Amino acid sequence: MVVKRNSTGEITPADRGVRAATSAPPTARGANSVVRQKADSSVKSAKRVFEVLEFFEEHQRAASTIEVANALKFPQSSTSVLMRTMTSLGYLRYDSSRRNYIPTARVSTLGHWLSPALFERGRLINLMEDLSNKTNETIMVGLQNGLTAQYIYVIQAKLPMRLYVRAGTLRPLGRSGLGYALLSNHKDQEVRRIVKLLNAHEPDPARHINIKESLAELANVRRKGHAFSLNLVTPGAGVVAMNLPKIAESQQPLVVCVAGLTDALIRQEQDIADLMRRAIDFHLSD
Repeated sequence: MVVKRNSTGEITPADRGVRAATSAPPTARGANSVVRQKADSSVKSAKRVFEVLEFFEEHQRAASTIEVANALKFPQSSTSVLMRTMTSLGYLRYDSSRRNYIPTARVSTLGHWLSPALFERGRLINLMEDLSNKTNETIMVGLQNGLTAQYIYVIQAKLPMRLYVRAGTLRPLGRSGLGYALLSNHKDQEVRRIVKLLNAHEPDPARHINIKESLAELANVRRKGHAFSLNLVTPGAGVVAMNLPKIAESQQPLVVCVAGLTDALIRQEQDIADLMRRAIDFHLSD
């Protein structure tokens, strides 16, 4: 059957004597498809709200809609609508004279109840700033988030050639320096369980984690007191990752990382690890 589109865009048969298949009422499958599309759109909008807030956390200054849209690669029109909505809800403030936005105090209070000491005493931030000033490299604090590792706070490097990482970035729990440090906190039996789950969620058998190799790597991490990885996630870059002692500021185990380019880390691994250990003792000792 030959079909064509009419002026309204609907598909109609070229032969008037033949009834178009599309004239049938919407099916349940079609209705479900519409519901899924709406759900996907809602999830995307929610994700963008957090990305906007993380943009401001990273840059710590007011910014225009165009600047935010360009940095996050969002459409300018939808970014404008999103930021106006966040303003109406009290999470952003709009300066009409400068035509830019900045988060309100309401944002800073959202997670205060989870770890108030982190904001009041600032020991963790002081530790990171100390490492940043002494190494000029990217400094990150991360934790385990389900079956992934995640950076929750980042101070960007000051060097011209540097590794750029955004807060909120996820890393493979079983294939990253941050992940190795986190897994080293677990007993081998728990590590085996986690690796089995990671492999079960990985459809590519070539990317499955070898449990014997992982246990050997974690034994090395525990022996040295830090994890050291190169080119595992980002080619030409790596991290020195060290577990932090249990502190009141966090209910979860935390890891601090110094990240940089491969050549620099190879030369300075032990020096950086020693510096991290001294800084942790100084800032986090009770």
